[in-house]
Amino acid sequence: MLIGIIGAMDIEVQALKDLMTEPKVKTISTVDFYSGTINGVKTVVAVAGVGKVNAAVCAQTMILTYHPSYIINVGVAGGLSPEFKIGDIAVAENVVEHDMDTSPIGDVPGYISGINVVRIPCDRWLSDMMFRASAHIDGVKVLMGTIASGDQFISHNDERQRIIDNFGAIAAEMEGASIGHVCYMNGIPFGVLRAISDGANDDSAMDYPTFAKLAAAHSIAIICELLDDIKNM
Repeated sequence: MLIGIIGAMDIEVQALKDLMTEPKVKTISTVDFYSGTINGVKTVVAVAGVGKVNAAVCAQTMILTYHPSYIINVGVAGGLSPEFKIGDIAVAENVVEHDMDTSPIGDVPGYISGINVVRIPCDRWLSDMMFRASAHIDGVKVLMGTIASGDQFISHNDERQRIIDNFGAIAAEMEGASIGHVCYMNGIPFGVLRAISDGANDDSAMDYPTFAKLAAAHSIAIICELLDDIKNM
């Protein structure tokens, strides 16, 4: 089994790369792919860059080059659920592209032509494993639900409410659904794990720089627990 792990930024995966045994680095399309072993599990880790196109290029390249058994998108997100506080965890049950909108020609918001879905389902086994691994982080609430992605940093209450109203999403970020889109097209099971760095509201521009590193540390700790669980299966 080979687990692919994709983050948008260094802070989201650097600690995983530091744990990797005998890493080999290959650069493709400006992305560095680190392959090796973490906690006894074969892994490949990459920093895609921010946004849906960067994430999609990284995911497709990872699939064609390394043929992972599963792909996990890990990182931080803005919290949409009123239950969340900074550092809590969102595990995706499914993902949506909240900025995909062909509703003027009769489609529902988020409808993705070609694969003809709005909600892209995550792998249930992997999502359940990540949910259980999250229980190892003391004092952290974990919710499973829809995670919404778009090429926007959500920082206004009206944008936040639009995503909640249209999709019932629990968190918003900029990469997970595009990685899910690519995995869906390739038949690769995937999961998305996000730690809450801000409230995706009018305070987000101030909260995000303060709390992103803390939130990323929580998601990395959960991935380490997940890899331990996979190794011991």
